[in-house]
Amino acid sequence: MVNAVILAGGESRRFGTDKAFAKVRGSTIIESLLFLLSPLFPKIIVVTNHPDKYKDFPVEVVTDKIKGRGPLVGIYSGLSASDTDRNFIVACDMPLLNPRLIQYIASIPSGKVVVPRINGRLEPLHAVYAKGCIPAIENQIAAGDLKIQNFFSRVDAHYVEEDEVKRFDPTLSSFLNINLQKDLKRIEACLRT
Repeated sequence: MVNAVILAGGESRRFGTDKAFAKVRGSTIIESLLFLLSPLFPKIIVVTNHPDKYKDFPVEVVTDKIKGRGPLVGIYSGLSASDTDRNFIVACDMPLLNPRLIQYIASIPSGKVVVPRINGRLEPLHAVYAKGCIPAIENQIAAGDLKIQNFFSRVDAHYVEEDEVKRFDPTLSSFLNINLQKDLKRIEACLRT
């Protein structure tokens, strides 16, 4: 069994408001993510520093174990709260997820982490992590290294290469995220095409 963990703890400084509640085609991104992920996973955990915002959603809400330290701590907090060994972890600002790609990544049994590699770059916030990653994350945090990209050399990682990903998501739109207000227009344009 695999749970889903949505990381919604960022401060959205560049975007200006909480990205999870930005609207795309009439729905908030968090509503769209829950609609897509609910049929795929028995439990959805949201990691956030604003738990009151999620009280009306059918999710388990947890807060970061260490506040304001970035996505590596969010992953750590989500894994610590989960009751399954493997967990699909995704950022709250990725509204164009592909369910077939998610199911494929979640079905790969090898590696403590299963992470897509697109154009040579890892996509750590659209990946599957095992609870066995917790000690390596704790060691990295204790060393003061919060760069998520430095984590993968510390564990047995299985990389899903771009050609594999494109079998399910030919346009790679799953990995489009929202950082600025203008990114919403780009997402809307993708949805129109």
